[in-house]
Amino acid sequence: MSTAITIENLIGRMERLPFSRTHKKIFTLIAAGYLFDAYDILLLSFIMPDLARDLALTPVQIGFVFSISFLGMFVGAVLGGMLADYFGRLRVFKYTLLIFSFGTAVTGLVQSYEALLVMRFITGLGMGGEQPVVFTYVSEMMPKQYRGRLNGFTEALWGGGVLLAAGVSFFIVPDFGWRAAFFTGIAPALLIWAMRMGIPESPRWFMIKGDAVQAERQLVLLEQAIERETGNALPPAEPVARIRTVKGNKFFLLFRGGLAQRTIMLWILWFALMFGYWGLNTWLPTLLKQAGYSIYASIGYVFVMNLVWIPSGILGSYLADKVGRKIPTVVYLLLSGITSVVYGWALANKLPAEMMVVCGAVTILFLAGAYSIVFAYTPENYPTEVRGTGTGAANSLGRIGGILAPAVVGFLFPLVGLYLTLALVAMGFVAAGLAVAVLGTETKDKNLESVSGFETAEAPTGRQ
Repeated sequence: MSTAITIENLIGRMERLPFSRTHKKIFTLIAAGYLFDAYDILLLSFIMPDLARDLALTPVQIGFVFSISFLGMFVGAVLGGMLADYFGRLRVFKYTLLIFSFGTAVTGLVQSYEALLVMRFITGLGMGGEQPVVFTYVSEMMPKQYRGRLNGFTEALWGGGVLLAAGVSFFIVPDFGWRAAFFTGIAPALLIWAMRMGIPESPRWFMIKGDAVQAERQLVLLEQAIERETGNALPPAEPVARIRTVKGNKFFLLFRGGLAQRTIMLWILWFALMFGYWGLNTWLPTLLKQAGYSIYASIGYVFVMNLVWIPSGILGSYLADKVGRKIPTVVYLLLSGITSVVYGWALANKLPAEMMVVCGAVTILFLAGAYSIVFAYTPENYPTEVRGTGTGAANSLGRIGGILAPAVVGFLFPLVGLYLTLALVAMGFVAAGLAVAVLGTETKDKNLESVSGFETAEAPTGRQ
């Protein structure tokens, strides 16, 4: 094994790798962790009516329980992204997975409002730390032709987490209570054992840390596994232009040169999108119940509506690689805003359940498509040195939106009614779409280094 590998050599060798079983194994384990992230946060939404009754929570306290979860996710996203840039993608992913698994399970033991707040903050800390690391790692490990769809597929599994949470709430809570539902949250910790099965750390990350030996060692593991799988020698490495590396405070680098516009765009996108999404979804079972539907009927309706999340997210993922990131994102977000207003009208007028489900399903359809692209698009905008930090910072701005949204909905709903409240929520989706339309750049079919602007126009260097 050569120790003279350069970053250009490394990227050229990684980009020539065919999509393989090794890539699929990496994707499966990482995506499973993300699915449980969705399961945990939506589980709280589904069982909140029962939990609130047992702990005698007021509407304001309910809003603060959701908000403290997002506060933990905000702190976790900031720290998780930065720690992933310093200590590695996989290490941080494993620890954050353990934190939110522990937090979820222990929540089933709480006896007071104060204890609930503490455990939801800890759980949010783990979930928030995991999310930016998931999409940073997948972006760095997958061939560029598949990067958009695989990150999008990962995000599409959010719908699987929603369905799992709805199913547990529907089938377990009536017989065993809401505490038993939280105990199931220990399951993600089991993924840690599966991750010992030859999952490599990102060679890109090792290279940026100055450890060329480990970078090539991890790359050789991938190359050898793929050669054994295919029975053929790998094709020649792709030519790569000279790549500039950057040094300095990672947070301030987000505002250096061309990265400043991308950072501003992503911060607006994430804040507005998360405000809209969580303003709608954290309160949805409760709003449905207050609109006249039973809690279990409400869970069933949400279950049906979220059946569209996975296929719609998969479609959005394919559009990201076939059409591009920017145009589909803008279209999806604007349509999400329009359909959210229609959905609010349907709820406010207490339309028949079938029509309400259709309106909700259409809204979820457009949101799923948008999310599948946004999660793939965000880490692509940054160089490897700050990819975790940049993704985590954008994610944390989204968490601020998530912190504010449940409290805002809880405050406005009694004052202005359901329709106007959801119309405000819908404006978040419109603002997010406009930010991408005006400030966003296209990243389709480019390696991560050229997307981030840190690949120069010079000729390819030396040995590949």
